[in-house]
Amino acid sequence: MGIGNLVTNISRNQGFLFALLSAALFMSACQPASEPSELIANLNASHIAEVTSVTAMPREPLSQEVYIWQRQWRPANQTALAQSQGVFQGLRILALQAHPKPNGADIWFEVAVNHAWLQADHRPKVAVIRLDGQLSHLNDEAVIHKISQVLNSWQAKGIHITGVEIDHDSASSKLPAYRDFLKKLKAQLPAELKLSITALPAWLNSTDFPALLTYIDELVLQIHSVSDPRLGLFDATQGWQWVQQLSNISTVPYLIALPAYGSAVISTASGYKVESETPLRGQLNDSHAVEELMADPQVLQAFVHKLQSRTDAKLKGIIWFRLPLEGDKRVWPLDTLIAVAQQGELTAKIELVLSSDNDIQTTLATENKAKSQQILKPQLFQLSLINRGNIAGDIPASLSLAGQACSGYDAQNGYRVKQKNGLLIWQWRAENIAALAPTDTAPSATNMPMPQAHKQTQKHMLNPGGQKVIGWARCESLYLQGIYAP
Repeated sequence: MGIGNLVTNISRNQGFLFALLSAALFMSACQPASEPSELIANLNASHIAEVTSVTAMPREPLSQEVYIWQRQWRPANQTALAQSQGVFQGLRILALQAHPKPNGADIWFEVAVNHAWLQADHRPKVAVIRLDGQLSHLNDEAVIHKISQVLNSWQAKGIHITGVEIDHDSASSKLPAYRDFLKKLKAQLPAELKLSITALPAWLNSTDFPALLTYIDELVLQIHSVSDPRLGLFDATQGWQWVQQLSNISTVPYLIALPAYGSAVISTASGYKVESETPLRGQLNDSHAVEELMADPQVLQAFVHKLQSRTDAKLKGIIWFRLPLEGDKRVWPLDTLIAVAQQGELTAKIELVLSSDNDIQTTLATENKAKSQQILKPQLFQLSLINRGNIAGDIPASLSLAGQACSGYDAQNGYRVKQKNGLLIWQWRAENIAALAPTDTAPSATNMPMPQAHKQTQKHMLNPGGQKVIGWARCESLYLQGIYAP
């Protein structure tokens, strides 16, 4: 607000106060006298309310950033960086990772990022250092030396970073040692680099947590994948409680890390294992059951809306885990992530595609209404379901197609086909509960305990961008009569 406008507002408010005072004095002549202090208090309250209504400014939207967590960069990284421009204001890039080794020697892995692609991206960048929570101890000098090497390497290759984030799932009992490490690291970092840490909700109940904030500039609260994996990736009610708890404790700005990915919970004789980016099933000989879990876009969209309404000045933004790449089987498509982040429409668009060697016919199905184009040439048709929307949708329980001079047909991938009243009807076989790949159809088991999730395996959904071949027919013509959801 400019100085001239401020003076105008003050003058207007003074005039309002004078008029209100005159009216109050007139009314006081007709009513029992009030105490002067009471009258002044009432006038002050009215004046403050009027000034507030004039000068109040709307809250700025929370910033939205995204993690780049791939350990092996490929051309899809460059594509995703370009497509995410204008949506996410900052990048958090996995740069260095340390794993414990049984003999006590830590294993270090430096991510071979493509520096040219990062240099071409002008968004603020934070280098993330992942220190496994199972490390027996933090060798301060060795870890700080490794971090310095990476930072110097990035700087030499023209990558400007604005900060360093330490991702260390420390046990609450080891927070004092972690604090000492952060103190040493902060003292050796360049002054212009911001030091962030990823925090676990369990730390919020530790008396050692507030002291941890003394040596950092920013906090990232991770509220996904922090509970029993059988309970799902994200609990909105519990997550909100953690946000409120942090709001009452934090003395530094903070951001909230939210999930945009899925994982599998594998039951073995020795307990439950979680499979996310790295395949585990080939390494487990005693696995019994596999449950696919995926963060629910609609739940997360509602949570983002709630976060945007908070008035805590320390809450600065949201960071999504992780940037989707083409071919990534356990992450939302980028269209879904953008829609959730920007509060856009979320919808599934299941289509039936009839394809042949000579032509392709696409039949759209929306609210049980179909538009079709008849193909007259005799040919072999392949039937496929495709989801062109941005969230998963239920696969149809039944599809009816009118065919002329059909000499053969068959169904596959959980469907069966029969001929009735001149129609070919593909029906979903509910008894088929075989495990399917995450990119095709997956059980609807989001955020559910294992026993309940197992009951849901008969309900299958088609993920955004997913395609499912359901059969074939050899006919002179074939077109859709109806499509029916479960």
